[in-house]
Amino acid sequence: MFRLLSYALKYQHMTQYNTSAQQVKIYDEISLVKSVAPNCWEIDQCFSSDTLKWLQDIVINEGNEFEVTRPHHRLWLKPGTDYNRLQQIGLDIIPELNKLTGKDLNLMIVKYWLDLPNFGCQPHSDSLDIVVTYQVYVDVHSGSDQPCHGVEFMHVDPAYEIAIKPNHGYINLNVDSKLHQVIQGSGTRTSVVFQYNVCN
Repeated sequence: MFRLLSYALKYQHMTQYNTSAQQVKIYDEISLVKSVAPNCWEIDQCFSSDTLKWLQDIVINEGNEFEVTRPHHRLWLKPGTDYNRLQQIGLDIIPELNKLTGKDLNLMIVKYWLDLPNFGCQPHSDSLDIVVTYQVYVDVHSGSDQPCHGVEFMHVDPAYEIAIKPNHGYINLNVDSKLHQVIQGSGTRTSVVFQYNVCN
């Protein structure tokens, strides 16, 4: 009887967040937004095909420069040719993020990451200064021996990994300092990350 009750409670907890996707226009495309864990949403169709193509071309635009950042095997886009447009997108999506999270957000920083083979990120919690992170995978090229991985949130059991595919991502409302990680893979991936604090 106890085992049956335990299973029922666990099933109820899992299905609470496994709801159907809602259609929301966060930027220039009707995105599918699905709550997958407490304070965590998975997003599909984040950008229009034109915006996604521009984002994918950032890495081959000779007007852009990248610098090494931590953790290892990650490059970070320096301010330059495409950076201002990324900043504007970060500002433009605030109204919809406010509605989704119930916060009054202020853009802190935009990051465009190029993750190289053997990139991985150990379990960690984001700084409490970061209230919301919206990360969108731009392009993914899996290696021959290990696939690329999306971020894995560890505050639920079992842990939940965000699907790793272009134009797909997540929104993390960091009110619970949830543990998350990226399992090391041998491929490459690019992503754009918008991080917000709250207005004073």
